[in-house]
Amino acid sequence: MKEIKGINCEVKNCVFHDKDNNCLAGSIKVGSPNAIHESETKCETFECSEDCRCE
Repeated sequence: MKEIKGINCEVKNCVFHDKDNNCLAGSIKVGSPNAIHESETKCETFECSEDCRCE
C-alpha cells in the first residue's frame, strides 16, 4: 500500500495507519455532510487493525 500524500493520521489502531502517521488507504471519505464543528467530522474509511481494542 502507498501513502496518501498530505494526509496525516494519528489513529494508530487503523489498518491504514503506518508508523510515520501516514494514511495507506487508496482513498479516504470524511463525513458528516452536515458538520458545522470540527468535532462533528470523522474519517469514515477507518477500519480497526487486528490488535485494535474495539469495545
